[in-house]
Order: sequence, then structure tokens, then C-alpha cells
Amino acid sequence: MKALVAFVWFRKFGAAVCGVILTVFTGLVLYSVMMRYLFSAPPMWGEELPKLLFVWMIFIGAAFAHFSGANLRMTMLIDKVANGPRRIIELVMHAMIVIMLFLILWYSVPILQLTARSTSLATGLNDSLTYWALPIGACLMLINEAWRIARLLKGHVDDAVPLGEEPSAKDRLGLE
Repeated sequence: MKALVAFVWFRKFGAAVCGVILTVFTGLVLYSVMMRYLFSAPPMWGEELPKLLFVWMIFIGAAFAHFSGANLRMTMLIDKVANGPRRIIELVMHAMIVIMLFLILWYSVPILQLTARSTSLATGLNDSLTYWALPIGACLMLINEAWRIARLLKGHVDDAVPLGEEPSAKDRLGLE
């Protein structure tokens, strides 16, 4: 039961982090635009810092959307398949996603190594900071894929969440 509560809090924490990143990103862009066009004094970091936050917002946001089941899915065909074959199809699909995520992790290592020795001119931050969002987001998605595969092996199907609805705790956590 503690694991279930921790998982729910983890999702809430992720949603809060994504919300804070979006708010800070929006504020920085508005400030930068205002300084550029109203005062003709754009901040030096006005392009680099929002770009950094945008990349993090995309990868972390995608991972937490995947956790909550809020990602878009095309389920018209899979919904017509009986549960037995459907679970096999979904297991193959999730195995392919795991392979893709491991490839992303594998190919992100040279990018991180290449950018580790350079710094941004405007902010002075290490350039690899932008690219760390990729393996972190991939690791979060791998955790989710492990949970979904375990659920499928227990006999559940990976049901889609109707648009505009929050998945129930029972559906989200795989409880009976």
C-alpha cells in the first residue's frame, strides 16, 4: 500500500514540477520579449534559458503524461481485439517501446560526452545540462513501461484514458 501512495505522490510531484517549469518558462519569455521590444535592452540569456527550460518541460512532461495515462493513443483497432490476443499485442508494443528507450539512452551518452566540455556563452551553464533531459525522461518512461508490462503479465489490459478524464486510481495503479 505504501508503494501505491508513493506512486500517486510521485505523479503529483511530477505534475507540479512541470507546472513550475511552464510558469517560469512563460515568465522568462514574456520578460525577454518585453525587454527587447519595449526597452530595446534584451537580456543576454533571453534565448538560451527559455530554450533549456522548454527542452526539460518537453521530456519531463512527456514522461509524466505517460505515467498518468494522459498521452494520446490510437485505440480504435486494439479495442476490438479480445483480451488474450490484445495482451500479447500490447506486450510486443511495450517491448518495442523499451527497446526504443534503451536506444535513446545509448545514443544520448555520446551527446552528453560531447557537450560536457562546453559552456553556454550567455548563461555560463554547461551545455550538457540541456541534453540531460533526454536520458532522464527516457529513464522515467522506462519505469512506467516496466510497471505497464508487469500489469499486462498479471492479466490486465492497457486501457486508454478517455480524453478530458483523469484515470481512476484503480485503473492507474492496476488494482483489482
